[in-house]
Amino acid sequence: MIRLDTEDPHSGTLRDLAPDLTPMLDILFILLVFFLLTAGAVFQSLDLKLPSSVEEEIELVNAPQHIMLEIRQGSYALNGQAIDNFEALKSALKEEIALNSDHELIVAGDKRIAIEDLLKVLTYLQSQGIDAANILMQKESQE
Repeated sequence: MIRLDTEDPHSGTLRDLAPDLTPMLDILFILLVFFLLTAGAVFQSLDLKLPSSVEEEIELVNAPQHIMLEIRQGSYALNGQAIDNFEALKSALKEEIALNSDHELIVAGDKRIAIEDLLKVLTYLQSQGIDAANILMQKESQE
C-alpha cells in the first residue's frame, strides 16, 4: 500500500499516478448492458421440413442441361441416338431445339471425320440462328 504524506510538497504527482477506474467502469457497464440486451433477444425462426432422402434432389441437380450432337464417320448422333443421314439430323435437331430451347448445344466430332462434315453441321446451325455452340475437344497426351 502506498502511503501519501500530506506534508510532502510532491504529493500531487503521487496522486496523479493512482489509476482512475472511471473509464474502465464505463466500458464494463456498456458491455454488461450489451450482453443483457442480446441474450434476451428472440430470434425469428422458420419451420422447415427437411427431406427424408437426398436422392430426389440429386437427380434434379444432375439433369443434363445440354444437347449433345456427335458427328461420327458416316453418321450422326443426337443425345446418344444414332441418325443415319444429314437430312434426318436436320429434322431431329429442329425438334430437339424446339423442346429444349434453354439448353446449350455441344458439338462433338470424331477425330477421324473430315473437316467438311464439321463445317456442314456448323453452317446449318448458323443458318438456323444457333450462333453459340460449344465444340467438345480432347487434349492430346504429351508423350
